[in-house]
Amino acid sequence: MRLLCTDTDDLENPLRGGQPVRTFAINSRLARRHDITVFTAVYPGCKREVDREGVHYRRLGFYVPPFGLSPHLTFLSCLGAQVARTPHDLVVEEFTAPIGFCLLPRWTRKPVISSVQWNFTEAWGAKYHLPFTRWKEWVARQGWYRYFIVQTEAMKREFLSRVPGATIRVIPPGVDESAFLPVTTKGGYALFLGRLDREQKGIDLLVEAWQRLAARKPVPLVIAGEGLDRAALEEEIGKRGLGGLITLAGRVEGERKKELLQGCRFCVMPSRFETFGITAAEAMAAGKPVVIFDIEHLNEVVRPDWGALVAPFDTEAFSRSVEELWDHPERCIEMGARAVREARHYLWDMLALRQEEFYVEVLKDARA
Repeated sequence: MRLLCTDTDDLENPLRGGQPVRTFAINSRLARRHDITVFTAVYPGCKREVDREGVHYRRLGFYVPPFGLSPHLTFLSCLGAQVARTPHDLVVEEFTAPIGFCLLPRWTRKPVISSVQWNFTEAWGAKYHLPFTRWKEWVARQGWYRYFIVQTEAMKREFLSRVPGATIRVIPPGVDESAFLPVTTKGGYALFLGRLDREQKGIDLLVEAWQRLAARKPVPLVIAGEGLDRAALEEEIGKRGLGGLITLAGRVEGERKKELLQGCRFCVMPSRFETFGITAAEAMAAGKPVVIFDIEHLNEVVRPDWGALVAPFDTEAFSRSVEELWDHPERCIEMGARAVREARHYLWDMLALRQEEFYVEVLKDARA
């Protein structure tokens, strides 16, 4: 097959999230048998074209520093015409910030699969006071999109309600075999791993919970990641007098990331909203329990057998759950063993095969 994939985010972008990880993990496996091009957005200092393990990346648009949205918008302005002029058999359109649907079925006669990793039009609409949600609902009603890949059963229900009769497959993100790490210690700290973001990732809620916890017990916390809210986070930690308990490790990858996962007792994910929660799957593969707010999508990944689910955004309850796990390291090891068994369902090799099978099914259906 000649596959075109679209993803505004990019593995090499310093501010990337989890979406391009999945895009690359699936495509690098399928590139052994198929011709795959990924259209993605620009970022400062990027190269226009790059090949990575058989996947050809082409970066579209341009970057205007004063306007944070401009790479997304200029990418979208170029995308349809690039798809139309590039030979292909199938298009995989990632749901794209800030608008969701990119209207690629209007630019090609070939089948288009909408892959929904990003699904935060409501949050972005509220943030920028723009009608992104109404746009998503209007496009869904037109019947242009027939095929979807989603990450959770809750997301499948949502899109079936918007596009009745659509063909939808639940194929979550995954982990590499190398993510499965031996548990060598009870762990000496709690770990947050992800983008430093208040609105989605809830780092403000995490700091508030840690202040509540510090009044009872000094549990060390390592925050690993980078993001636009780092300065605000540093200020908040200082204001609350938590500098002795919270360490900012910066962005981590590879062996350093594995070291931090192995060295922690459990992970914390105080997200306000997620579409899956790849960090949770990585923690589970490393044999670590995860503390989360009990929110849709993330609660399909983290279950009570291998995590703690707390009433949404209750920072006192979150701090109590952290304290409970900290006081029982043996229980953390038992929960971690169950987490590892569950994480085996998220191996990339298996998920890539499921996605390839769906591509074949869609092509047969489109030709019928």
